[in-house]
Amino acid sequence: MSHVILNNDEIKIEIEKIFSQVFPSFEGDFAWDKHQKDYEGWDSFAQLQLITVAEEFFEIEINLDDAIKIKSAQDLFDCVKSAT
Repeated sequence: MSHVILNNDEIKIEIEKIFSQVFPSFEGDFAWDKHQKDYEGWDSFAQLQLITVAEEFFEIEINLDDAIKIKSAQDLFDCVKSAT
């Protein structure tokens, strides 16, 4: 994908897709304020998957400090927004 500027709604759509890809059992039960503890299987591997997929799709780099702070879809959105 070429680097394209996305608006907030488009970014949110893609983040929701990323979450459904990493947590397929929660598809349809997505919420922006749902936290890491609310997702079964959100461990260090799932965290790495979220970061990697987001970096690849949005063509950004998320630094380690920001990656560690991501505990919800809203956190990932904020991180993507600040990096684009």
